Amino acid sequence: MEKKPAMLLILYATQTGNALDAAERIGRDAERRGCAASVSSIDDFDASSLPHRDTVIFVVSTTGQGDTPDSMKLFWKYLLQRNIAKNWLEGVHYAVFGLGDSGYQKYNFVAKKLDRRISDLGATAIVERGLGDDQHPSGYEGALDPWMSSLWIMLYQINPKFFPNGPDFVFDRVQMQTGRARSMSPGKVSHIKNIPDCFLKMIKNQPLSRTGCGKDVRHFELEFVSATIQYGVGDVLEVLPGQDPSAVDAFLQRCNLNPESLIIVHPIGIESHHRDAEGNDSKVPIKLKTFVELTMDIASASPRRYFFEVMSVFATAEHEKERLQYFASPEGRDDLYQYNQKGTKNCF
Repeated sequence: MEKKPAMLLILYATQTGNALDAAERIGRDAERRGCAASVSSIDDFDASSLPHRDTVIFVVSTTGQGDTPDSMKLFWKYLLQRNIAKNWLEGVHYAVFGLGDSGYQKYNFVAKKLDRRISDLGATAIVERGLGDDQHPSGYEGALDPWMSSLWIMLYQINPKFFPNGPDFVFDRVQMQTGRARSMSPGKVSHIKNIPDCFLKMIKNQPLSRTGCGKDVRHFELEFVSATIQYGVGDVLEVLPGQDPSAVDAFLQRCNLNPESLIIVHPIGIESHHRDAEGNDSKVPIKLKTFVELTMDIASASPRRYFFEVMSVFATAEHEKERLQYFASPEGRDDLYQYNQKGTKNCF
């Protein structure tokens, strides 16, 4: 029999990014406990290899009226094949955490049906499925914290090999150091010359809907002004809204960042090995200011717990570091809600 990898696999299916955040949080918590973990989008995983995994954690969102996230549709279709044996996943341990909104009739429907299907195929549940609720004052984290605590305890009882550092790191959170969180190193900044300020130019903007019909549907045509980017038939262009330029400038100035710096963004845990036919790095650098404008909500978004976790690593004042670590812990979740969501900024 093929030996199964001694690594916790965490698969997520997200529509807006919340399931990704939750999956990465589970991965960080696992690693702090000495448990090797890999986090991956479910559409990047070969469903046929599922029986060869030892333990799999599924983190899935429910969208709309009980709909499956787009990234999970092929995976789900594969699981529904009639020719799959009922004991196909025998020997596989699994857990499911869902993200949903109890305000909808089909609350966490995707997580519930995935849990049933995985169980019907012979897999063994580690813990009862967890159901995160957007209606909870702390959002899905209100259910995620206790669910993770039960997950580690039960996983250790099933197979202690996942925790080489011993049971103290499973049962006692005090021994875990927030500063060990992964993916906290500063981004790489490259000072590269002769990079154009923009890559696309709009050459046509025509309204397709009638005036006063309640919709504004338009036909856009764009052309590349740089040979750096190439495209083929079927490629998708994602258009991101910008932000108030004055707010962006104020943010960069407050953080003492050079807006003209050029950065290259790499996937988590992966160095840049993508090269073109001539051996040059194919990653396209982007101005730091542009990155902030298009990828960060600096005006209205409430920082997640991971933000406070990251900030605790860089804090120099001991009392601020301790408070940030407290906010990032399950014990500080309610106080973080008061500070972060309700604007009570006196917790320091």
